[in-house]
Amino acid sequence: MNASDDCFAGTKQAFLICVTVHKASEVGVPNGELYVKVSLDKMSKSTKTFPNSVNPFFNEYFVFEFNCTLAELLRHTILFELKKYVLCKKNLVIGDLLIDLHSVWNQPNHGYFKKWGRLETPVSEQGVNMESNESHGYLQIDLAIVSQHSAVASALKPDEKQDTNDMNKWAVDPDFDDIKSNLLQNMDSCMQSNIRYFISFYRGYFVKKSNYMIQYRFHPFKGKTPVAKNTTTPVWNHEISFAWMYPSLAQRFLILILAHEHLQWKCMAEYELSFEEIAFKDKPSLGPTYLHLYDPVNPLSYVGRLLLQVRAETLKDEKPTHVLIAQNTHGMDESRYWHDDIYQVEFLPLLGNHIHSNASNYKIQVKLAEHSSNTIEGQLRIPPGKFSKLDTKYFRQDAPYHSCMLRARMPDNRAKFESDYFMADTATYMKSELDTFKIFQLKYSHQYIEQAKCIKSIITNILNKVKDGVDAHRFDYEVDTQLTTWDINRQLYLLDYFAKMPRELRLLRQKLKSSPLDHMDATIVDIVNDLHRLIGEISSLANMMRVQDDWPDLILVLTAGGKDVGTCKLNAKNFLDLKQRQKHPTSNKCWRVQSFTFKNVNCAHSCTNCGCTVGVVLGCMAIVVERERKDFLAYIAGDWMSQEPMTWQPNVTQTHFRCHVYVHQAKVRPGVDKKGQCDGYLRVIFGDKVSETYAVLATLSPIWNAVITFKSVVLPGSINWYIQNPPQLALELYDADKMSDDDLLGQAQSVVSVISNDRMEDTSWDDAGIASGVKNPLQKLQRLKNVTPPPLKWVPVSKMGVVQAEVLMSAEFIELVGDVDAHGDGKETAMATGIPLAIRPNMLNYVLEVIFVGLRNYKKSGMSSAGKRRIKVMMADLVLSSGLSTSRVRNSINFLVAYAAGVVSLPDQQEYWPAMIATDVTLSGSNGESTLGAALIPNSTSFLQKDETTKCMWIDDNMETSVASTMLTIDYDEDIETELMPPVRVDSCWTRIKNALGLRTSTYANQKVLKNADLEASELLAENQFTWWTKFYNSMYTDAKDKTYSYKHRLVIYANELEKQAQFGYLQDWAVPVQLVHGVKQKKNAPPKEDIYATLKLQIKLTPCKCDNVDDIGGGDMLRPLAAAINPRHQSKVQALSEVVKFTARIYVVQGLQMRPRDSNSHSDCYVKLFLGAKTISDSAHYVPNQSNPIFGRFFELEATLPGDHMLRVLVYDHDKLRDDIIGHTLIDLEDRWRSKHRATVGIAHEYSRGGYNMWHDVRLPSEILMDLCLQRGVQQPYFYGNVVEVDGMLFADETVISKSEDLQERLSLTVLKNLDKLPSFGYKLVPEHVETRSLYRDDYPGLEQGKLQMWVELFEANMYNPKPIDITPIPPTSYEVRVVVKNLSGIQAGDKNIFGKLMSDLFVRGWCQDTQKHQSTDIHYRAFAGKASFNWRMIFAMMYSPNEDMMVIRRKSGFNEEFEIKRPPIIYLQVWDKDVITQNDYLGAIELNLSNIIKPYSTAAQCDPQAKKRKRLNLFKRKHIKGWFPLHSPPKPPHDLPVTSMSGKIELQVDVCTETEASDAPAGYGREPPMALEAPHRAETAFNPLTHPLKSFCHILWPAIRKYVFLALLFVIVTLGLVLFVSNLPGKLLGIPLE
Repeated sequence: MNASDDCFAGTKQAFLICVTVHKASEVGVPNGELYVKVSLDKMSKSTKTFPNSVNPFFNEYFVFEFNCTLAELLRHTILFELKKYVLCKKNLVIGDLLIDLHSVWNQPNHGYFKKWGRLETPVSEQGVNMESNESHGYLQIDLAIVSQHSAVASALKPDEKQDTNDMNKWAVDPDFDDIKSNLLQNMDSCMQSNIRYFISFYRGYFVKKSNYMIQYRFHPFKGKTPVAKNTTTPVWNHEISFAWMYPSLAQRFLILILAHEHLQWKCMAEYELSFEEIAFKDKPSLGPTYLHLYDPVNPLSYVGRLLLQVRAETLKDEKPTHVLIAQNTHGMDESRYWHDDIYQVEFLPLLGNHIHSNASNYKIQVKLAEHSSNTIEGQLRIPPGKFSKLDTKYFRQDAPYHSCMLRARMPDNRAKFESDYFMADTATYMKSELDTFKIFQLKYSHQYIEQAKCIKSIITNILNKVKDGVDAHRFDYEVDTQLTTWDINRQLYLLDYFAKMPRELRLLRQKLKSSPLDHMDATIVDIVNDLHRLIGEISSLANMMRVQDDWPDLILVLTAGGKDVGTCKLNAKNFLDLKQRQKHPTSNKCWRVQSFTFKNVNCAHSCTNCGCTVGVVLGCMAIVVERERKDFLAYIAGDWMSQEPMTWQPNVTQTHFRCHVYVHQAKVRPGVDKKGQCDGYLRVIFGDKVSETYAVLATLSPIWNAVITFKSVVLPGSINWYIQNPPQLALELYDADKMSDDDLLGQAQSVVSVISNDRMEDTSWDDAGIASGVKNPLQKLQRLKNVTPPPLKWVPVSKMGVVQAEVLMSAEFIELVGDVDAHGDGKETAMATGIPLAIRPNMLNYVLEVIFVGLRNYKKSGMSSAGKRRIKVMMADLVLSSGLSTSRVRNSINFLVAYAAGVVSLPDQQEYWPAMIATDVTLSGSNGESTLGAALIPNSTSFLQKDETTKCMWIDDNMETSVASTMLTIDYDEDIETELMPPVRVDSCWTRIKNALGLRTSTYANQKVLKNADLEASELLAENQFTWWTKFYNSMYTDAKDKTYSYKHRLVIYANELEKQAQFGYLQDWAVPVQLVHGVKQKKNAPPKEDIYATLKLQIKLTPCKCDNVDDIGGGDMLRPLAAAINPRHQSKVQALSEVVKFTARIYVVQGLQMRPRDSNSHSDCYVKLFLGAKTISDSAHYVPNQSNPIFGRFFELEATLPGDHMLRVLVYDHDKLRDDIIGHTLIDLEDRWRSKHRATVGIAHEYSRGGYNMWHDVRLPSEILMDLCLQRGVQQPYFYGNVVEVDGMLFADETVISKSEDLQERLSLTVLKNLDKLPSFGYKLVPEHVETRSLYRDDYPGLEQGKLQMWVELFEANMYNPKPIDITPIPPTSYEVRVVVKNLSGIQAGDKNIFGKLMSDLFVRGWCQDTQKHQSTDIHYRAFAGKASFNWRMIFAMMYSPNEDMMVIRRKSGFNEEFEIKRPPIIYLQVWDKDVITQNDYLGAIELNLSNIIKPYSTAAQCDPQAKKRKRLNLFKRKHIKGWFPLHSPPKPPHDLPVTSMSGKIELQVDVCTETEASDAPAGYGREPPMALEAPHRAETAFNPLTHPLKSFCHILWPAIRKYVFLALLFVIVTLGLVLFVSNLPGKLLGIPLE
């Protein structure tokens, strides 16, 4: 019974928003320094810059801290901005990623892990100048919300299931780089599209007159409407529009109504709209509709309503501009969509019950929106009888009854509500059928065939009901007005859902038919769970998905003595009088008698059962259209008459009942009383009837077995009113106190079962009422719908929002007919002992054995020194006590007698089992006892030994006993019945001989594992190159397709703590830890904090007992504590628990993950500090500077003793010059690891090796461990023959893959140890060699994770030879020299035009590794045509690379004489540029070479495919040399608006990776310089710089281009000159001719 977190959802608490920015991809900006800015509310944090890359890498961790309510937190939106740093200017925004925290909270673990988000077009005007169709890339992030009151995402509770298949999937997974499969939103399931939202604010109606303005926000869009001055009906007619992606991760639209009061603007109301909730698998749409608004401070105070409309249009533009457009719009004509009607809201109170007030009169009023009704007044009366601390009163109206009424004008949308009523009826019907089926399971618990028939009939009935609803067109709207887009979308959505629902129900029915008989019980449980899931879905469709046409809240106000006592908040639509009431009868609550629960006006809890009830009123409520009132009165004329307005007279004046309340037991939460015990009694109240049980002294599990009878209960009206809506009883649970007033522990309401007189005989539990010979289970099921007496149920009892107890009880009202006085004996109220046998739990005998291990973690020294003490364990009537306590050893206390056992009678139905309570009792000198604390032992059914049976034999009274006159001897049957059949048994010598000869007739127990055991080690590396870090990083790739990881040893990496692994029983198999509580500290509007002062460890065992008849051996004496003789087999184990054990603890701290920064301007400088007992180790000298994921690689060894030094405390500090700050701590219980049968002391390695990085480091060899386990279990020793081993009748073959040269016997023994859970005599797993991931917490931030620490612990016996510790010192990065020879380019986009208009480029390649400022460039290939260029130029880069982390290490200076490391992937960046003289150089393409994960190059340029998705990848640090063609990433648009010549650039490279030694032995020169000089490339004669060689330019460039034109010009000049000379000389020549 934990505190209900839902009750405190509106309470302020601490939240941490944890963000990790990993990297970006395909951002489209090749040059410049990029960084990511993360903004949340008014806070922002930025990563470091990453230069000149389209795939920048960041890997930085941030934490945002909030202290607010959950609703306020989820209203925020987190903004990721990828920015480009610009000197002396405002930084440019490349792309935005917006995520609502609401969508993060809705994830299974309240977070995303390594998900990719698509960067959208920047909203700000200062964004990068890109074309609309240009990609902005993707951003990979982690985002999680950690809350204080809710469970931490990484923590597994003992009752939660865990997927053991994901053990090794941690931190690094190659699939995380696949963007498409890891998008924040799955593009395949719901295609995204750009839409434009149009939101229109028309007008409002408000209670107060003021200046009104609307402020809206859809992050990052913000705006305000114009101000409507001095009015109660402001008119805005204001429309806003903006373009956004749908669906997206940002879908919350916030509306704030601001009013001008006292010279400032005040928020009068707020409304949050989710676009996802109004989409219905289509574009978001809403309205026009009214939104009803309430005061954010007082949610019951109505402010007004707002008329708005939301619509959306799909845009064809792929990248629209994100600009908010605001404009005026036309007013809205409401008559197109609905007609207003005047409604009469009427409430008729009949009977008031359990009213908390000292006043003598009451008033009741109804409120709907701004309307209020008249008040009803009356007298409050005190129930008769003498009771201590009776603070409640009641009232009863006398006929004729008076009601209160109000009139309100509201839209008439009742026809649209038909679908809601049908879904509510369907969910109610399914729930009632399943409740009846649960009673059937109680009565016929093991008749699974009959249960299957019943559940099949229930599914068939649900199918018919859904089919009838669809055929009756319950989802079709028959309205005279126009339907909105929202109405049409919702109608289609509901029709689609209920069309699919029958198919799902038929699948459930088919699943039931095909289920084998052996698994029928499990199949029935699964089907019932699926039906409950369907009920939840249908209920949510009916209640939560209606935003449009909603009514304001209907509020009932109860006033007494001039003060508001309580309010009842109701959904007004449930009480509407329907038009089609005759055609479609529904379970509408209109004018039906029911119980209305009033809560305290100061109650701020958000749950239903919070214990703040101040009254229960029995009455009727109706909302009727004024013009249809006559039809309504005619419809209810059979039950009611109304001669005058607001005056009612029932046709049946009253009905008499006899009330029986069956109270069996209760489970009280420890800490409700500081004395640790509770003298509990239960008070039952109904009107003027009050009764209470007797007090059960000094127990947290009182058993009353009482029947309370109210002889005559008079209710107005007919019995049919109450069969449909049964009344409620008020319950109060008290703790009796002799010295002061009794303490109220909590209160509750219990619904009674109403039985009519004519059905008394048909509703009994006895089958005698069924006709002779009829055994139809369906008839039996129908008879159990209203059974008397009703079955017992657990009723939660709450106080201040916390469930303080649970009461097992039931109640019924039985109709009395005839002479009522003849049914009584004079007493109105009676209490008797003995619940009827029909519902009384069937009792069985069990032997309860308890081993009191001891008290641990004592926190209060005064309490621990209070003298001798003992522990008592109580269950039902059995009390088992430990011996007296021993002296305290630090914070641990043991007991002299650690074993006790006795026989207890428990119900056959495990859900009726009483609580198991443990108390801490101190003894005084006068043999008095006082209780210091108590604990509720959870899940008592988990201690039941289902496959064991115990026989109890009573010893003669003549035998001498030292403890008690009766001794119980527990005789364990050696032949334990088990349902598990042994898989393989080897019984004959002939079978063993055949197995030894290889002729095996039996299958192996590990046959599936052996199928993948034969692997070809084609590229094995020498083991001397490997270290423990090789195993650690190799374990992250166990599921990778690359088989090379299978040739290296591995371990298991757990994603959380070892004690949270279900496969090891949470390390609680040897003892259950329970928290002893000494009182509870209450906080206002917050969960209570239990005062836990110690941890009690118990070993508990419940075994079914076959004893003689109890009545023949003293009756009730059998339930008393009996001294027991323990089984000799377990005697040594109990004795070992009391002995002091000396041990050596080895702590290996590997690395930290996501450490919360303690410094505002940098990451933390982390180091580790350990506490074990009185010993402390501080490792501050080895702090890791400025890292959020520090790698420690530290080993510590401590000696300690059990039980005194059982708790290891590991702390992580942030090193500072002045004072170190604690980041967080984790606690490890070493005693659990030492005692557990799963052998958590030293993990079992995956393979056995005598040396190397996988050397066996346990004290005992695998064969010795296996022999010890067999000896402890009484199993025959292992038998080895051939290459197999036989253990416990099963065969095992060797599973070794790598270390096949080791001893075969040890390898086979290790195989058995890894498969120990397959052995019939064992059935459990051993802890493997592992690394656990532990969460860190701080005391001042309870429940908030501060980071993670990967580590493991090994335990050895002291004073023994222990193996050498494992060296996990981080291997320093190795110095490498990377030589990149740029040979050729092909298919490069042209960058310029020459003077002759021909496309060309002056190409060169720029490259860098760690620092962009230290880049290298090739020479320039001038005048490269056709996109081809040759270089043959060598670049040399120095690199520090850590092969274990697969990271390049960059060391930088920080401050005075301080150095920190930056770790990035080992990437060589190469970019292709076009050289320009006047303008800036043009970027033409780039490639990023990840040397550890590089794609295999192509042999020719023609084969190089830039679109290839799958290509084999190589590790160049192993391959050392590659040569070939690689595809380039080209820019999306050519420079200078040139035509596209090529979009598939390629580059030919030769890459060599050399170690520092290899580089010094074979040096190489830069460029083409020696040593190892490269040849000059073969270039065209025109490939030179024309500006520096003018003559050569003329000869090779200009002259070839103009030679033809020069010759033509010379020819033209000569011809022209000749013609001129000819023409000019022609007249002279002609004149010179003599005339004849």
